[in-house]
Parts: sequence; C-alpha cells; structure tokens
Amino acid sequence: MLGKEEKGTPAMLTLSPEVRDDAVTLQVQAWLRKTSLRMTVARMAVVQVLACAGAPVDAASVQRALLANGGDASLATVYRILKELEQHALVEREWHHTALGTHSCYQIRSGPERKRNCYFECDVCGRRRKVAEPALANQLVAAAGHEGYSPLQELIVISRCSACIK
Repeated sequence: MLGKEEKGTPAMLTLSPEVRDDAVTLQVQAWLRKTSLRMTVARMAVVQVLACAGAPVDAASVQRALLANGGDASLATVYRILKELEQHALVEREWHHTALGTHSCYQIRSGPERKRNCYFECDVCGRRRKVAEPALANQLVAAAGHEGYSPLQELIVISRCSACIK
C-alpha cells in the first residue's frame, strides 16, 4: 500500500490507486500542502488509518493498524505525528472517559473551519467531560450566540460532577 523509504533519503509517497481516490485523503493532502509539514509516508499512513476508522481512535490503535498493514512506526512516532497534525488543525483530539481512565482519541477534522467543542467542567475538582450529544452542543453554541457571546474554540458549562456532589 505504501512505498518504502531507502536509508538516508526522504520518504517518497506512493499510494495504491484505491487510496489515492479516497476523498478524505485527497483533502488532507491539500491541507498538508498549505502547511509547513511535508507529506511523508508515515504522515499519510496515519491519515489513512484515521480516514478508514470513521470514528475517533487512540494512538495505540493507530499504531496497531499501521503494523497490521506492514508499517513500522513506533508509538512515539505515531504520537508525534498526531500532535503535529493537531497543531496544524488537520486532526482533532477528544478526551474519552472510561472505567480504565481518560485517554486521547483522534479523528480527521471534517472541514477547515475550527469545530467548537462544548464541555461540562466541575467547579470543585476541575474534571472535564465533552458534551457527547451533538444536538445539545449545537444548542449551547446557539444559545451563547443569542446572548451575545461568540465561543472561539470551546464552550465550557461550569457545573458539579456526580463525585463532588456526594
């Protein structure tokens, strides 16, 4: 699927035809061209995994998918690439809370405009949880606009979590 790089030379991107026609991959390639990031094999492999996932995935899952497809990226490399893509607003990070703890999950941004995320934040412990229901998040942003506020990147609803209520 991806071309191998020779020692001492920069990686050249060679994608199979079915990957080249992927609309999301083409869109991310266009975004990459507008940034200072080079279009390397590793970056495009991470983008392809995120595009195929269809839902937010964690870095370990991205690495496992790369290894399953014959890639050889370390977990540190995957994290570095995800961080670079996030800094250039090509990838979006969400925090997922599970019984095992909180971890970052990543997905390709749906468009060049910055998505406004909404969070509930506990006024006692500071714990933050993303509003999972998109309709509610959109209503909160609309209500803020109606009241004369323009959330730039995120909207935070200060409240008290169930652990702190007790």
